[in-house]
Amino acid sequence: MRKAKILATLGPASNTQEKIEMMIESGISAVRINMSHGTHEEHTAAIANARAAAAKLKRALSILVDLSGPKIRTRTLKDKLPVELKVGELFTITTREIEGNQSEVSTNFDHLPEVVEQGTRILIDDGAIELGVVSKTETDVLCRVLVGGWLKERKGINLPNVRLPIPSMTEKDHADLIWAMGQNVDYIALSFVRQAEDCRQVKDLIKKMNPRTMGRALLVAKIEMAEAIENLDEIIAETDGVMVARGDLGVETSVELVPVYQKRIIEKAVANDKFVITATQMLQSMIESPSPTRAEASDVANAVWDGSDAVMLSAETASGNYPVEAIRTMARIIDAAETVKPAQLRKPVKFSQPPSGRTSQALCKAAAYAAKEVLTEKVAVFTESGLMARRLSTIRSGLQTFGLTSSRDACNQLALIWGVEPYMHESGGTTNDMLREGEKTLVKSGVVSPGETIIMMAGRLSGLGLSSSVIVWTIGEDIPKR
Repeated sequence: MRKAKILATLGPASNTQEKIEMMIESGISAVRINMSHGTHEEHTAAIANARAAAAKLKRALSILVDLSGPKIRTRTLKDKLPVELKVGELFTITTREIEGNQSEVSTNFDHLPEVVEQGTRILIDDGAIELGVVSKTETDVLCRVLVGGWLKERKGINLPNVRLPIPSMTEKDHADLIWAMGQNVDYIALSFVRQAEDCRQVKDLIKKMNPRTMGRALLVAKIEMAEAIENLDEIIAETDGVMVARGDLGVETSVELVPVYQKRIIEKAVANDKFVITATQMLQSMIESPSPTRAEASDVANAVWDGSDAVMLSAETASGNYPVEAIRTMARIIDAAETVKPAQLRKPVKFSQPPSGRTSQALCKAAAYAAKEVLTEKVAVFTESGLMARRLSTIRSGLQTFGLTSSRDACNQLALIWGVEPYMHESGGTTNDMLREGEKTLVKSGVVSPGETIIMMAGRLSGLGLSSSVIVWTIGEDIPKR
């Protein structure tokens, strides 16, 4: 079973039910809805198509909604035509509402003249264009072009090392979050997180709007700001998981530091029992080409070896020419990478870490130890909310993990988690009923065989004696070994 998962962004190239079915069969476990583009109506249709595709194929599928955040952008250009900015020329960015041209463009960030000074670097379109501030007025920022290029409409603006007086959660994000919770999605990604308080506020909103009787949508803090790196420990403590958002991270800090930060973020996230997604430009060349570069293949493999729960495709699947081919390629790279385990992944369980004091952590370590003693690599986890399966995933035991749940929400959410293969099963009235139903589900799915010994475990299950248990179970036997 492939342990690292693939998250694919939906867009014009991939949002039909037929195309999503092909993507699921090619290897994706989750889809991303990017709120920076499209309307609620378009995204509602894409989610409906994704759920219909998953239901038809009888597969679990996570849905992640990525809030756009306070992205600073340029506005429109005359006749929607790009303009060329040449090195050494002067160019103005203004808060006035104008149609952009060869000499000036408007921005959606009204505070721009307040936060920049002479010499401040302004990067446009992920750093493809670089400007240096010469002077400013109350509305205009006059710049000199340091790195030229073609400027298109509504391109992102980055201000490295400038602290911005705007919240991570905008009015648009709040409206998008209300819509997303109405769609009962599995994950919410918060853009441009800078401090732990950003996560606390959004997590509180998710809890208040939660439509689920068990569990809730999980919060993903996107790490893409220098300030987030400074506050990384506090952010990780307050979120459910993180995303290494390498595009803006490379622009807000520096390109050469992105690999360093990637390893640091993943290491800290996994050490603190949080899931992690690595994103941006993983197979960038496959937007236009049917095959990746060798460097891109190495990049995906290294993200897997670093410990990512999932690797993400952005424009490759949203608007690229080869969305299905990109997924198949990424799946093959992950398969190959997982045949080789770097030294840090060979440790069977994180026993060396200080005790957490959590019963769930004790049970997960006990299950991993029991599996080693009875020479099995399979463990089935009974879970109502998915929490216990996520806990087992974070110790990176390497066990083939089956998440058994009677909750469709939990089943879909677990599809994104490293090493977990989720299955729906009927809940039993007694402990033995539960064990038998779980066994039946696993045998029917073909992942275990009669006479095979596996580990069965459970966290807190309402009204069942199975709660907080680890059992050595032989498929087909009447009485489990305890």
